[in-house]
Amino acid sequence: MFEIEARGGLGRRGVWTRDGRPLPTPLILFVQRSERPAPGFAEALYVSERTDDPRLQIRTRGSVFAPRPPEHPDDLPPTKGLPRSLADLEMPQTTAMGDLAIVVGEEDIPRAAESEAVFLANGPEFGRSPRDFVATLRRVKETLGPARVIAVTGLATPSNLSVLVYAGIDVMDSSRMLLDSARGLFHTADGSVPLADADRDACGCAACASEDLAAHNDFALHRETLLVRNHLVHGRLRELVERRLGNAPWNTAVVRHFDLRGYDLVEPYTSVRGGPMLAYSHESLHRPEIVRFRHRVRERYRKPPSARVLLLLPCSARKPYSRSRSHRRFRDAILAGGNPSVVHEVIVTSPLGLIPRELERFHPARDYDIPVTGDWSRDEAAIVEEDLRAFLAANAFDTVIAHLGAEAPFVREVLPDVIVTAKDRPTSDGSLASLAKTLAEVTKPFDRIPKGIRFSEEMANVATFQFGEAGRRLIDGAAFRGRFPMVRVIRDGTQVAMHTEGGMLSLTLAGGEQLSKENGYWVEIEDFHPVGNVFAVGVEDAAPEIRPGDEVVVRHGADVRAVGTARLAPREMRDLSRGEAVHVRHVRPKAP
Repeated sequence: MFEIEARGGLGRRGVWTRDGRPLPTPLILFVQRSERPAPGFAEALYVSERTDDPRLQIRTRGSVFAPRPPEHPDDLPPTKGLPRSLADLEMPQTTAMGDLAIVVGEEDIPRAAESEAVFLANGPEFGRSPRDFVATLRRVKETLGPARVIAVTGLATPSNLSVLVYAGIDVMDSSRMLLDSARGLFHTADGSVPLADADRDACGCAACASEDLAAHNDFALHRETLLVRNHLVHGRLRELVERRLGNAPWNTAVVRHFDLRGYDLVEPYTSVRGGPMLAYSHESLHRPEIVRFRHRVRERYRKPPSARVLLLLPCSARKPYSRSRSHRRFRDAILAGGNPSVVHEVIVTSPLGLIPRELERFHPARDYDIPVTGDWSRDEAAIVEEDLRAFLAANAFDTVIAHLGAEAPFVREVLPDVIVTAKDRPTSDGSLASLAKTLAEVTKPFDRIPKGIRFSEEMANVATFQFGEAGRRLIDGAAFRGRFPMVRVIRDGTQVAMHTEGGMLSLTLAGGEQLSKENGYWVEIEDFHPVGNVFAVGVEDAAPEIRPGDEVVVRHGADVRAVGTARLAPREMRDLSRGEAVHVRHVRPKAP
């Protein structure tokens, strides 16, 4: 049984319950030998012969060439004993798959459909082929789903552990530490060096004080495991992964394969909510959260109908931008132009490309942080150019104004005739006066739009960005009450949603009814009335567009029974039998 508590990419912080024993993941199986017992901090053991140790013991049973008889349900089946190059060679007999399965080749994957945990054989060979590693994980995840515990042996080190977890590995072992200790290699989170070159004083662990290399290496692996778990809980695993990319080309290759070729695999499990996001490296440009935001701007977003003038603005260090001093001054200049409701503000930034003003509170727009130096790489500039071309192809404006600094040259690549209003710094008095004067000239021919109409258009954009077309219909004809950002959405005298500080609409039961009628963002449950949160065991199905963190409606048939926030991806809701699927906010009581 497996329950997810936190996530990062395909990685999960969870609890694997085995024989009534709860085990935290990611989990290290420490090698236990008669001449060298596993360390006291080990939570589970990897053994060749069972002992009376009370901890979980996963026992190897050799290969089909030299099998060992089974002794316990926690014994692995004999492996084929073949390298990956011969993985799909037909063997004279096949090994039965139990609760624990070993996958060598592609033909083995469907046979593990009833297994609780799947071990990928030939782990050290993956160290030579990151492409094969990612391809194998894709096939396993797509075929067997998220309910399986995935393990790989012979591969984990302190420097690649975070990458293995991010890729979806739940269980690893310490056999690589055993081998490298025999080779005289000293491991840290930054890689390994020959023992003669190691600075034991810089480590400071008890094993270094006693000059026990094997004990140090085991502790280094354990320490990194604790760090990874902590980053998962706080939603920061990706940042840790990016810090580890410089440790080895293998780490970078795995992450790039997932980012550039595995986006469709990782993105459904990536939350639409989150905390601070440090986007410091080149790989940050391809984070699933960032790519998804850019895709939704292209696919779901259209400018407010009243907008006639596009105003491109630089980002600010403070988020949301409208709270920054620079953007308050930009707003003053827009108001001084005399017709602000026909002006559409879009922020130009890396790594998100373009952020329309009404979307600035959505994650990750409100949460990312980058070095603000005024320097742009070619890749960053290319993203803005690509997104700007797509944005203008989908949204027609009478005039485009660029009030930018370092971003202006590559905006001119897309729009040679763009009106540039910044004279030096965009926030200088001269630049702001130029912006106000230009806006007064270009907005004068257009009729003034009532502020309430423009606000309604922007709220429709927020709803559509969040829920797709079902969101636009959710607030069709609605009125809005309150002071932004805390705004109530009222339809026919009934509140259907609330716009919150986080930039998203939270649903009421009435809003859930409307969304259910549009057949969007629904979670189908068995015939029961929730009295608290909805758990995966009670879920029958879920809409494919749901992502962790989304607002969802909980229903049984046409009967809406609750609304809340998704905690799992749709396939996790269907496949898992434990864990919170929906954090419920409003429940419709059962009729007496």
